[in-house]
Amino acid sequence: MQIERFGEFKTGCLVPIALNERVNDYAFVPNPLPPSWRINDALWPLIATAREKLGNLNGIGCTLPTPALLLRPLQRREAITSNSIEGTHVTPEELLLFEADQKQHMESARRNDWLEVSLYDQALNEGCRRISEGHAIDRHLMIDLHHMLLSSARGKEKSPGQIRNVQVFIGEGRRFIPPPPELLEEQITNLESYLASNAERDPLLRAFIAHYQFEVIHPFKDGNGRIGRLILSLCIYKWLGHSHAWLYLSEYFDRNRREYIGKLSAVSTSGEWEEWVEFCLHGTIEQADSAIARCHRLGEIKRKYEAVIGDASARMSKIITRLLTDPIVEVTQLAEHCDVTYHTAKADIDKLLSAGVLTELKSVRRPKAYCATEIFNVAYGD
Repeated sequence: MQIERFGEFKTGCLVPIALNERVNDYAFVPNPLPPSWRINDALWPLIATAREKLGNLNGIGCTLPTPALLLRPLQRREAITSNSIEGTHVTPEELLLFEADQKQHMESARRNDWLEVSLYDQALNEGCRRISEGHAIDRHLMIDLHHMLLSSARGKEKSPGQIRNVQVFIGEGRRFIPPPPELLEEQITNLESYLASNAERDPLLRAFIAHYQFEVIHPFKDGNGRIGRLILSLCIYKWLGHSHAWLYLSEYFDRNRREYIGKLSAVSTSGEWEEWVEFCLHGTIEQADSAIARCHRLGEIKRKYEAVIGDASARMSKIITRLLTDPIVEVTQLAEHCDVTYHTAKADIDKLLSAGVLTELKSVRRPKAYCATEIFNVAYGD
């Protein structure tokens, strides 16, 4: 690790470690939370704007006929982009088709990629469920979600659900070296205490500070980036008292990946807390605005399609609602969802094909799949 990067205002200490008999290096051990940094008054207007945007997003979400209308696209987007940051690239169409029929994709060379992203989505949903039931954000939650994320996919040999007992390194040439394993218990205990406290004047700032600390501690052998970003969303959900977890920052971090890594690093090397927090606040505003816009557009499409189907059956209305959360569908899947025969479900799909609501996905092998393209583009497009 390039210890010359760490200056007078670094937020931790450098401890020597022996990599082998001939090679020594240094690991960075962050200072306990809360940090000594205090909020610059100039940040408060930006904090107020971010809180206002989040309040608007939560308010709109509370008015939806079903929260899943907005939640499912947001959560899947989060799963796709958080994994993309770590080098696993999956398209929304691939993920939706995989979720629709995993058995069909058992022999695909891409199965591990799809499974990895799907498991993140499942872990995120499990985390949201536990928060809604009043569970604390602590090591037990982190360990359980880490086990869900890694135990059935790539990384299952990296001790899923276990705090690491070895030294790990980040980046090429040991760009950053987290604390040695013998210091992790003290570090995690301090992080848990901070997560359970009200140490900061604003819960958003506390979430951003906790995210930094988690990433620097790097408590697991693998999957730390994904779990850290997942926990960040859960912190904002819980601490701001939202009805659901509406805010996800992985897309913003992915769009600004170099800056994301640089801002995290600058906190360690130079104590640049203000720059890190400001970066995250701008991301909060951008992502909240994006989610609000998507919600409005999905609402417009819902009203449009309801007008198209007119006085059609309650079953057809149920299908439209389902397409708003899962815009790719197969006949068998739809028949099960509506509790009707295959023939009836196929007839419903044919009606929606004629109305221009659905189009057949030509590239997909049997069974055939159909996509509500307009919904898909709003929910998963840029």
